[in-house]
Amino acid sequence: MESGSHYEVLGVSVAATAEEIKSAYRRLVKYHHPDSLLAKKDRATSERIRQINAAYAVLKDPQSRRDYDRQLHSSRTSPCPQPRGSPHETVSHEAIARAAWIQQVYTPLNRVLGPLLSSLEPQLHALAADPFDPNLLQSFADYLEECAQKLAQAQQIFGRLPNPSSLGGVASRLYYALNHLEDALEELQYFPLNFDDRHLHTGQELFRRAGGLRLEAMEAYAKSSP
Repeated sequence: MESGSHYEVLGVSVAATAEEIKSAYRRLVKYHHPDSLLAKKDRATSERIRQINAAYAVLKDPQSRRDYDRQLHSSRTSPCPQPRGSPHETVSHEAIARAAWIQQVYTPLNRVLGPLLSSLEPQLHALAADPFDPNLLQSFADYLEECAQKLAQAQQIFGRLPNPSSLGGVASRLYYALNHLEDALEELQYFPLNFDDRHLHTGQELFRRAGGLRLEAMEAYAKSSP
């Protein structure tokens, strides 16, 4: 991230426990008021909370944290001569990190998100024929289970590599999109239990927001391209 390592963003040491990382994340999110971010009332707050979320997305997962720690250690221990051409070396390092993130995270993640985000409307249309039909309800439940598996796959892809600083805005929007999808699936799973269609409307709205964030991520990526 532009403000430093993920640990520095969260204000914890590299030896922090998982619980310390979670506590730091919750404290920072509460302090910076996420509601203000969603309303886009303060650009500085928006960027700060995006950095916090992107850092936590990497550090909360044990495997992605280990991968990040290895990269962090390598970057800090590798010889870094500073000849006159060193600015070019810095640019080259960023270009390599950018290419790796695009190849291993951005591209495969979008391949999963695209079909997933467009899948809800046909399911809701089918369910609307008779929301109380046991067969339709079972088909809807099976669909939600399949979505949960695809979401887990998307989250695993997102955690593969820390994003380079030049793609921080892209990564943060994708992070929010994944969060909205997770909330949407949780909401939709309540419908077969009580037949309250508010769960369907809320889930549909969260899917819509997730789709909007993905589009914002794609636009941010296009603008960041060399």
